[in-house]
Amino acid sequence: MRDSIYSALQAFIRGFRQILSVKSIHPDGEQPRTHQIASNTHLHPFEELPPAYEPLTWWLDGHCPAHPHFDNADPIRFRAKAIKRALTQSILEGCRTLLERANNRSLLPSLTQHETLWEAAVSVQKYGVVYLATRGECREEFLPAVETNLDLFNEINAFLSVDNNAVRAINYGVHRLVNSTAFTVDYQTRLIPPTAISAIGINHIAVRAQDFDGESARLLDNSSAIWDLHDFAHLTAASVCPELYGSKYFTHLIKLPPKLTALIRSPKMKTAEPTPRYSDGVVFSELLTVLFTTEIEAVQRAEKSHTYVSLTDTLADYVADYLMGRCELQHLTTGAMIRAKKPISAVELATLVQNKAYELTASEIEQRVLTRGGPAGDLRDELDRLSAFERIQFLASCRRWLYFEVRNTIKHRAHKLAYKKVAERMLAQGDDNSITRDDRVLLECILDNIHYKIRDSGEAVNLWQTIMDMHMEAGL
Repeated sequence: MRDSIYSALQAFIRGFRQILSVKSIHPDGEQPRTHQIASNTHLHPFEELPPAYEPLTWWLDGHCPAHPHFDNADPIRFRAKAIKRALTQSILEGCRTLLERANNRSLLPSLTQHETLWEAAVSVQKYGVVYLATRGECREEFLPAVETNLDLFNEINAFLSVDNNAVRAINYGVHRLVNSTAFTVDYQTRLIPPTAISAIGINHIAVRAQDFDGESARLLDNSSAIWDLHDFAHLTAASVCPELYGSKYFTHLIKLPPKLTALIRSPKMKTAEPTPRYSDGVVFSELLTVLFTTEIEAVQRAEKSHTYVSLTDTLADYVADYLMGRCELQHLTTGAMIRAKKPISAVELATLVQNKAYELTASEIEQRVLTRGGPAGDLRDELDRLSAFERIQFLASCRRWLYFEVRNTIKHRAHKLAYKKVAERMLAQGDDNSITRDDRVLLECILDNIHYKIRDSGEAVNLWQTIMDMHMEAGL
């Protein structure tokens, strides 16, 4: 039995690799465009989209994100579906092993005969703070299948809910997939957090070897979520365009001085004395979370009115002032008010901007890959208190961004916009020759990167490479 499962999985993976190498799924090469609301219309937080909303081609704020290739719906759907299909197959292999361990003979045949029911049941189980199910999957696949066989679905869901079996199976599935032949895997020791999967490009990831050693079966004994499934949103974005959205940590960032890589590593970010104070983790996780919560709660009390655009701009203004040393902001973990000890430099800003190209796009594309929730019991996660079937029904009909989806993406957007504002302010202040020529060049490169300008060579602006080139020219 085990050999047959392994052979079937390997056959699937071979097909999966072939699928991912295809440039387009449209025979004529044309890609269906994403749909959106009128360009001059901006939704308020948590406002519903029109009934015409289609989750596979619309974006939840009504407008296509301003990133290359995001206006082509088919490639995104294709990449996400291929990646998730491979992941789901590995997870279901874990489910089979759990059924065999439990000697549950009644449900074993359904893994083959009713695979969609198993996919649906696994996908709406909460894993960490996310659900693998998307609105499109629930509407197109899961709801029709479950409605025609609700009793069996409930039986499957009951098995997955007992003793955190779904979490165990997902733990197994991620480990199994990474150790299969589906991906080219680079093993790294620096600039990669524990249990993380760094997305480099199509079929190409980087991990720490110690996180994926041993037999996958041992992970079935762990009932707590191990992996960050958001990494599969990164992989989807990197698969859509490796040059723009793939990780460059191990080809470029790793070559920068430690004082610059610390901006991404974010040491001591949860302390009242984080170093550096404008590291990615400090600003995004600590400062922006407080800012977002404050603004949204003011909206909910009807003290303020925001659209997604105005909310992003307001948060960005606060962060830009902070980065330039003009204000102090509240640190989430400690509650302390902190201030940057000096304005951010051009080279520090460039280091951070390049990283945001990786982080923001994964957050934007996440709605096509999974659904972000919150901590267990958090009432702001509307899915948390629903049954498995109710979660499918809810997502199938949901036409609005949910709280934690909004928070994550708007924070990333505001973070990037703040960088843009700082670069523009620094250039404007430099009209009196108060900045060096090299800083001016670097600040202009930062804006080119943010706007996805293409160099004369036909390549996108890689700010980490630009920093290395400038250091070499200066003999540093």
